[in-house]
Amino acid sequence: LVLLKRLLIKSVRIARRLLPEDDMPQSKLDTIRKFNLLVEEHFREKHQVSEYADLMFVTPKSLSNLFARYFHKSPLKVINERIILESKRLLEFSDKNINEIAYTLGFKEISHFSKFFKTHVGISPTDYQQTYVK
Repeated sequence: LVLLKRLLIKSVRIARRLLPEDDMPQSKLDTIRKFNLLVEEHFREKHQVSEYADLMFVTPKSLSNLFARYFHKSPLKVINERIILESKRLLEFSDKNINEIAYTLGFKEISHFSKFFKTHVGISPTDYQQTYVK
């Protein structure tokens, strides 16, 4: 019972950190939504915050400040998490090899993709595939 209570408290704290603040102005919420939609649409070819800021006609700094204040996650982290999610999905459920996956996700060199993946996941794409794909 005590462990369950601790888990519930920890979950609430994490949710408060991740969810946007209630007093967020609608225009700020719209900007964050637009950014998330653009990431979903372009994450395969655009990996930099500046590329999304250009599409939104804002500066990368203002976008980063907005996320820091209201979203508690940087725009770059949102982009990287989406790329990693798709990487894992492709490694687990597609017949593509790692070279094809790297190219599909906008990496010109497999070494860049492998380094990116290992930095964010902790293991190489090859090791991930061997561990999680059965």
